Amino acid sequence: MSRYGEAITGVVLEAQFAAKLKGEYQFRLHPELWATPEINAYYLGRTWTSVRFVDPSPHDIPNESGIYMFVVAPHCAALADHSYIFYVGKASNLKTRYREYLLEKACACENPRERVVRFLNHLEDHVFFHFTLVPQNELDRAESLLKDNLTPFGNTQVSIIGRLNTA
Repeated sequence: MSRYGEAITGVVLEAQFAAKLKGEYQFRLHPELWATPEINAYYLGRTWTSVRFVDPSPHDIPNESGIYMFVVAPHCAALADHSYIFYVGKASNLKTRYREYLLEKACACENPRERVVRFLNHLEDHVFFHFTLVPQNELDRAESLLKDNLTPFGNTQVSIIGRLNTA
């Protein structure tokens, strides 16, 4: 342990850097995009199902196309919902996609994504898989409506340029 004013060196410093990074997630919140009328019109009346992200996968995930979200939800202190949407995606088969994420979490697939692996492992007791059925021919539009307006941390391609009110 270093004394006050002394620089920390070696493994202790590396551990502190790793610990700091482990809990750092930079969410971009743009409430003006949440009110986009197309989101409400498209998703009104759809049923969302939420399951804890666990291995093995829950039985109620269908072999159908749909939109999914990874959400971190602390569920503590009897507080009302205080969750964060981490990632939005589309799948031609939700059950298959869920299983692919289990493999990615274990780094047992080709090209695991650092953000996704880190998130699924670091917050594993608090990760939920939300999904709703969407016809195959509507997947691109359905995904863009959520991804581009909710700006989840895990999505790297988000279309918000020119859509934010700067006034």
